[in-house]
Amino acid sequence: IKGIPIDVKTSLAGLQGLNNIKFLAFVDNQVTMDPPRINSRTSVNIHNPSQLTLNIGDLTLEAGRDYNQESWVGNALIQNLRLVPGDNNVITVLSVDSGSNAAAQQFLADLNVMDVLLKMWASSSATSNPALNAGLSTLRNSVLLPTFLMSYTPPAYSDVWNIKVLPTTVNDGLVEVSTVFNNPFLVDMSVEGVAAQDEGSFTVYPSTAELYVGPTKYTSLLFPDDLKYTVKANESKTVTFKMKLRRDIVTVDKVPQVVAAWINDAADGSLAMEINWYPRIRLAGQTTFTYPLWAGTPSYFYPDHMLILKTGSDFPLIKDWFYREFGLDGGAPVAVPTPSPTVSPVPPSPSPSTIPNPSPSPSSSPSPSPPATSPPAPSPVTPSPSPVVSPPAVAPAA
Repeated sequence: IKGIPIDVKTSLAGLQGLNNIKFLAFVDNQVTMDPPRINSRTSVNIHNPSQLTLNIGDLTLEAGRDYNQESWVGNALIQNLRLVPGDNNVITVLSVDSGSNAAAQQFLADLNVMDVLLKMWASSSATSNPALNAGLSTLRNSVLLPTFLMSYTPPAYSDVWNIKVLPTTVNDGLVEVSTVFNNPFLVDMSVEGVAAQDEGSFTVYPSTAELYVGPTKYTSLLFPDDLKYTVKANESKTVTFKMKLRRDIVTVDKVPQVVAAWINDAADGSLAMEINWYPRIRLAGQTTFTYPLWAGTPSYFYPDHMLILKTGSDFPLIKDWFYREFGLDGGAPVAVPTPSPTVSPVPPSPSPSTIPNPSPSPSSSPSPSPPATSPPAPSPVTPSPSPVVSPPAVAPAA
């Protein structure tokens, strides 16, 4: 200030090259043939040590085993990047050249057997802003990728679910279901419906398998197309929604046996169940949906697939709907005692996201054919000199 001898000095933490990037979780794989690329979507944490908020937009970094073109394996894209001070969990898409690039082939081979340090740098076209590109020209950072891109994250849902048969179920076949949902991707996540109904399943009481018919056997309930909920990073929340009883799982002559088996088995307050479904998910900062297969993947599901469906004294009311649908005698309303409180599911304790041991075995359990919109190939791929990787082609859900 003119005329006032004040000399104040202060310090401002710099960006330090944004060199503190940590792998969080695998999301999905997508494969393109022209050009041949394996696109692995993952969540990472970028720590911004400064007090600055940076609105970068789409950022594309070159990626390799070292900071030169000779070791180049592909690109890492972060869409709509906005860095606030502190930790930022974001989605990055690593696009690896799966053609004749020797360095990329070696990178993919190594990633199948060990942790790999991937180095990234900015080119002159890293962003659409020439001035920003000049400032990023010295950017050098790296991230340690775990073997098979596998990390330990919370399961997407609890192993305990609740079902409530409503007074209106006899007319519309809709029951109320609730459970605790978690966030396995560690970035803000919104579920916005179901990718494909016929490619998933919600199975109750599978020991009655011989009573079911057709390709949809076992699938007792359908997830609603309009299922919507949001789970922020590191959040768990109880979600209650409607599901539809299925008519086409059984022939008319088997209805009494199937319904009686369900009701009898639920007499102790629970049924065994398993889930296999494709939710339609939008992740923070992403302009497109992703379609993870939520069934049995070791990184965030239960190894034996079996869950618990808690039932109440209202459960025998399912008989009314089935008997009405099939025009059977005995469809009069079932006398139900005073309902007892529904048991609330207990959220599983989320495990911290950590890097696993160097050599886990990938899961390869069969799953339904994925949707037609280039959905995820949930397990890692083994490279070869030509693009041989393709999404899993498997049998429909049994």
